[in-house]
Amino acid sequence: MKRLRFTTLLPALIICACMTSHAQVRKRQLPVDTAAQEVHLRDLLYRNPPENVGLSEEKVFAEYEQQPSYPGGANAMYGFIKANMRTPPAAKKAHVSGRVFLSFMIGVTGEISDVMVLKGIGFGCDAEAVRLVKSMPKWIPGTQQGKPVRVKYNLPILFTNE
Repeated sequence: MKRLRFTTLLPALIICACMTSHAQVRKRQLPVDTAAQEVHLRDLLYRNPPENVGLSEEKVFAEYEQQPSYPGGANAMYGFIKANMRTPPAAKKAHVSGRVFLSFMIGVTGEISDVMVLKGIGFGCDAEAVRLVKSMPKWIPGTQQGKPVRVKYNLPILFTNE
């Protein structure tokens, strides 16, 4: 029974994870003091861009060459989730099942940060899903132009009623 549930859970989670990977680009705020820093249109048109412009570690990329991945792949990630998931007692008592959708950042070194519940099911399952993601080992970061970049990643975690 558990094997059947896992084999039906795995493809659904992989499809959802692949479809929901998104990222956003952060905008920098410019100083408000425009009188001291007045910019003329001709300066903007004819100025050469600096040669040392590179990728910032603070930017979050929407388009990237290689998406971040869990060490060992998706099967290893779902194995980690299955091995470490503790269904909350309130969820067991209420016979709750469903998906908790999480969003988190994968940094340039593969660390996970900014874990946030996008859609929860309550009964302690949301907190358990956040705990699971925070306890994951470092991921292999996404890359852009051959350099590691921060990427926003979405992941559904399925809680089943046993």
